[in-house]
Amino acid sequence: MSTGYLPAAPPAPGGDTLTGWLRSLDVLLRIPAELRNEQVGRAVALEMLRCGEPILDELIASGLLHGGERGAELFDRFDLVNLSLYSGSGTSVPEETMKFALRWMHEHPSSLFRPRAWDYHVELSCDRPGGCPTGERDWLIARPQPEVYAGWTESLTVEPVCGDGIDLRSDGDPLLAKGVLVTNGEHREIRSARIREIVSEYPSADYRWARMPEQLQWQPEAVLSQGYAPCIAVTLDLAAKCRAAGFPARTRRGWIMGMLDLAHSWLEVVDEDGIVKAVDPAFAILADHHSERPHPEFTAACYGSPLNRLMPTGHEANNPIMGHTCGGAASTPKHRTMITSQDRQPTRPASDTSTRSDLSTHDDGGVTP
Repeated sequence: MSTGYLPAAPPAPGGDTLTGWLRSLDVLLRIPAELRNEQVGRAVALEMLRCGEPILDELIASGLLHGGERGAELFDRFDLVNLSLYSGSGTSVPEETMKFALRWMHEHPSSLFRPRAWDYHVELSCDRPGGCPTGERDWLIARPQPEVYAGWTESLTVEPVCGDGIDLRSDGDPLLAKGVLVTNGEHREIRSARIREIVSEYPSADYRWARMPEQLQWQPEAVLSQGYAPCIAVTLDLAAKCRAAGFPARTRRGWIMGMLDLAHSWLEVVDEDGIVKAVDPAFAILADHHSERPHPEFTAACYGSPLNRLMPTGHEANNPIMGHTCGGAASTPKHRTMITSQDRQPTRPASDTSTRSDLSTHDDGGVTP
């Protein structure tokens, strides 16, 4: 499926810098007014874009949305990130950050199909100025489930202590989860011609990746129709199409390990061979558009194989993996996330017999043949 909307890739760094910025502005994702948050001042915007005052003024004159007064404009942070990513300037903070974060895509995919140990630390805090008001409060983090892809948990402590289930919860002090988790991966290929046809509808020549409010991603048509295929929107759409074609499918929410520690979503679908395949078009788009030298076989690995860079949870794509309630209102908590790879080859404990990675056997809400 082609949108006929986007060029194949961002402009190459160098050349006419203003042209690249204006081209990116022309196709900038439109975030609805009710989801916009124009709080980034002009000085911070210039630090992010690194484009200089004249180009920023030209972008404003050409339609870059903003609040505030002339010379003291206020911008939406998502607009600034997305504008930078496809400007082709090569010097903006989002471009440089993304290239650094995606450097692991340079490796041969075989490195993604073996156990990998991670130090995991997530700490939540209230996003209200001054913290939570007095009264009841609740905190939530989706429980990491490395076992879904035949990984395992070496240690996991939660403060305050909370019960079992797909979520780690606290009803008092802010929640802290830390431990050592081992992810795993396995090379798999999609056998069904129909599934291959469905997942090929999101080529990087026609779609881009972008940052945006999560609520907007819950509306796939509103995003995909603009030529953007971020993880939540594209996996929700894929799951619906696979199920309509008769293939059991679900979306999966989790983290990208060691890549800015971002929350992420992907598809799981039962292939005609009865084996669950993991499908991640957003990774393929990121590799083609924003990784300097992705391995030639990386994109193929995104269409079928669970990767050890993914930490699954029991949540679906449109189910946030963090939550907080205080003062009678729900909000997205601030979080301090640190996930770093350990320089060792982990060994499965003798007491752990869950060596299979046939996802149809798991009872966490996974898909079944």
